[in-house]
Amino acid sequence: MASRNNSGSEPTSVLGNVVAFIAVAVVTGVVAAGLLVPPAAAAGLAANASVGWFKSLPADMESGPVSEASTVVAKDGTEVAKFFAQNRDPVPLDQISPNMRNALLSIEDRDFYDHGGVDPWGIVRAMGNNLLRPSTRQGASTITQQYVNNLIIDQQVRAGEQASTIGADKGVVDKIKEIKLALSMEQEKSKDEILEGYLNIVLFGGSNYGVEAASQYFWGIPASKLSIAQSATLAGMVQSPNYYNPEVNPEASTQRRNVVLDTMVQTGSITQQQADQAAKEPMKLDIHHTNSGCSAAKTAPYFCDYVENEVMQSDSFGTTPEERLATLQRGGLTIRTTLDPKAQKAADTQVNATQPKDNNPDSVSTSLISLEPGNGHIVSMAQNTNYSAAEGMSNTTYNFNVDTSMGGAGGFQVGSTFKPFTLAQWINSGKGVKASIDARRLSYPADYQWKASCLPNGYKIEPGTDGNGLSFQNATEGYNKVMDVDYGIYNSINSALYAMAADLDLCQIGEITKALGIHDGKTGDPVDTTVLSSLLGGSADISPMTMARAFSAFANDGMMCEPRSITRVTDRSGKNYSVPGDKCQQVIKKEVAQGVNYVLEQVIVKGSAYQRGIGLPNASAAKTGTTDNSTQTWMLG
Repeated sequence: MASRNNSGSEPTSVLGNVVAFIAVAVVTGVVAAGLLVPPAAAAGLAANASVGWFKSLPADMESGPVSEASTVVAKDGTEVAKFFAQNRDPVPLDQISPNMRNALLSIEDRDFYDHGGVDPWGIVRAMGNNLLRPSTRQGASTITQQYVNNLIIDQQVRAGEQASTIGADKGVVDKIKEIKLALSMEQEKSKDEILEGYLNIVLFGGSNYGVEAASQYFWGIPASKLSIAQSATLAGMVQSPNYYNPEVNPEASTQRRNVVLDTMVQTGSITQQQADQAAKEPMKLDIHHTNSGCSAAKTAPYFCDYVENEVMQSDSFGTTPEERLATLQRGGLTIRTTLDPKAQKAADTQVNATQPKDNNPDSVSTSLISLEPGNGHIVSMAQNTNYSAAEGMSNTTYNFNVDTSMGGAGGFQVGSTFKPFTLAQWINSGKGVKASIDARRLSYPADYQWKASCLPNGYKIEPGTDGNGLSFQNATEGYNKVMDVDYGIYNSINSALYAMAADLDLCQIGEITKALGIHDGKTGDPVDTTVLSSLLGGSADISPMTMARAFSAFANDGMMCEPRSITRVTDRSGKNYSVPGDKCQQVIKKEVAQGVNYVLEQVIVKGSAYQRGIGLPNASAAKTGTTDNSTQTWMLG
């Protein structure tokens, strides 16, 4: 980097300055010899030894990719969110204003297009000044040297070092190595390539790296539109990015800008009249904050959170959490997803219409998730809260739609939406949906033997909470009667469900729930098939995503697909990262799925959804669910 204002540090000793001066002077002589005369002209054994040692230094650096933000995009290519440790948006040189290029070269390296990567006379001049006046230190690094230094720092940060400690113990040998690398870079890259690389990596205060990110942050314009005054402001920041930051220190920034304008006049890149006019311009900023992560998502922050968890749990992006985070924040990934912006907008509208997040005195939470049955693609994910870790009634980072392992709340009791799983086993066992059942019974004695082939005795005893057996109620009076199975399900009658279970094997009902992927949202364990309240009453905590996936099998002839949020991930070089593709398998028989689907269609036409005034298009299939005291209410279909 260019020189820093170190007036607050203790002056180095005269002896230390002399030693440093001699060391660099020797190398300067070597460099000058290498640049200006053939090596054979170097005189003296010391010079020859210095030349030999200098030549032995590595000439190439392992140039890994520069840190760059990753972008999550919806399926139509629109941006969802960015993840970055450094706000950087690389652009080609022809998209950077000539004003900016001229300002930078005038103040940092006016001989950039004439030297070979190192300015030996500049080094001598700076060393002499620093020897005699250590409180007003000068730098002599060329743009090429600064670019090399920035690349080294970036690679060290990517390797896990703290940026604040890098360079703290940089010595003469390190500087000499930097010189050698700069000379080598000049042989491999054109001047324009070096200038472009530098303008895209250098820090411009805060977390803004590169001229495009800085231009967008300070004025909300692309780097191609930078004026003379704006360019001089940014160029002046390079020497001390935080001290000359116009947002935090406008007076110092203005003074530094005017210094840059004077140098631009000296180099002939602008006239005195242009400089005077630019110097009169007020330091007018238009700050555009750019935040990293899902809290700054343009849409679907909870879907974004799910995508982030997918990346952070995948070995494709690193073998450790630290490596995955570095890949996400610095790897320049483009993460293409299944999100449908139109469906997401409709989902946001619906959850907030059900219970507005800004007018929610009872803290009623609503959420919605949509999966495509044929492939498992997540097209929308919404809830009536603000994605934020800050305190506030409507703020949370918990995703109500997913399991705890994916950043979720761990699920909720699902109530009567669990009934279709018993229906599925009823059909699977060869029984018809028009079969008649006796649903008059509202209790079963403590010694009633529920068939359970997976238990040691082959049956289950349910003593109930008071030891007097199992008892329950229907939500509406008048339904404890003999009825057809489909009537009992689409009207969500509890006594019908228990009558069906009494004629089935509890363990086989449990097996079909396992096949459909039903599990506890907090632990990930299968629902206990021997606990009647969980198996039949829906008291287990299950996430909406898990339930939606299971119901998708009913709509897809028994084929169930794993939920998928990411379709493709590439980096700036075009490298593809491995991500799971569509993963679908037959989990229940086609005729079982079709039978369940037929009954769920009746829920809309004449069942519990119809009775509640829930209108859906023809051929829709769904199931309502309500827990005790309506603590949770569901609609799945």
